[in-house]
Amino acid sequence: MLKSLYPGINWDEIEAVGFDMDGTLYDEFDFIRQVYRPIAALLAPDDTESVYRQMLHRWLEKGSSYNRIFDEVLQARGVEEGERGTLIAECLRLFRGYEPQLELSGRVSVLLDLFAQRYGLFLLTDGQSGLQWAKFRALGLGRWFDAENVGVSGDHGAGFHKPNPAILSKLALTSRGIAPQRVVFFGDRAMDEELAKNAGYHFVLVKGMQRRKQGAQEA
Repeated sequence: MLKSLYPGINWDEIEAVGFDMDGTLYDEFDFIRQVYRPIAALLAPDDTESVYRQMLHRWLEKGSSYNRIFDEVLQARGVEEGERGTLIAECLRLFRGYEPQLELSGRVSVLLDLFAQRYGLFLLTDGQSGLQWAKFRALGLGRWFDAENVGVSGDHGAGFHKPNPAILSKLALTSRGIAPQRVVFFGDRAMDEELAKNAGYHFVLVKGMQRRKQGAQEA
């Protein structure tokens, strides 16, 4: 089954499989559409629904790596620079402290069951520690990933973000000396692919664990 879903890899030789979280195991838009609503209410109490839609459209256009969406809303509404800084700080507090309600698709759950039966599993995700662990819990990922094999860059500070493979040394599974050619990493962005390349791992580009062609544009 894995050979047909993800061809180009000799799965009989693989010992460990790693995953990005946001966009790879679930659709990150499910989180964004939740967390942006209270933020839109803060930024535009008199026009919340319109601003909420604008923010969602901008996120779909730019993705999570773009960090100026809140500032753009405030500039468009004529908010002065000093006040913008205060409001953006409050937006980030809401964003990072949000407790999302998320779930994996049936497809992803079945695939993780399959991988867990055959390989050691690990998870790597960039982001603020509290928020990323909240997503982890909401998705029920503890069923497949032991905490010792979950790498959240925010737990370790500067220098542990993708595509730097340094965070791999913090995980029980990947610090054991498994030959890189026996590891596969799944991700949805060029940053994930670069991390896999830096670590010497095989890489599979996916969206919600559905294989994508290399070079495919981000949704």
